[in-house]
Amino acid sequence: MTSVMLPHLKDSVSELLFVLCDQDANLFIHHVGYGNGAGFLMSRNIMIQPSKHNDHSEKPINPITGQYVENESPSLVNMTDEEKEREAEKLFVLFERLKKTGVMDVKNPIEESIKSGKFFEMENDDKDQEIIEVSII
Repeated sequence: MTSVMLPHLKDSVSELLFVLCDQDANLFIHHVGYGNGAGFLMSRNIMIQPSKHNDHSEKPINPITGQYVENESPSLVNMTDEEKEREAEKLFVLFERLKKTGVMDVKNPIEESIKSGKFFEMENDDKDQEIIEVSII
């Protein structure tokens, strides 16, 4: 439906899908997504009103992508501590990549806390162990 090299095939496929949807623009958008169907509908001068209420399905659908929208946010309850730590590390790596590319200026909260004096090193009183603890004020 978005092919630039095959304009006749693009039109034919779009027309076929539109006819299969009983020439209902809202049903067509429901099945192919607004991004894919907008050009075809515009070329045919068919106006639609994207609505929040969808008559064709029980699940809410994103009108731009045509994908089902998940109402539930991801839950951390079912994750183990190790899985939570892995996800936090992945997020940290992504922020570091953004910082290196210059897309956005990301500041590490731990580095900021150390610079502001919220973290400091405490030596253990036990002379046998050379453990250094980090405390948060």
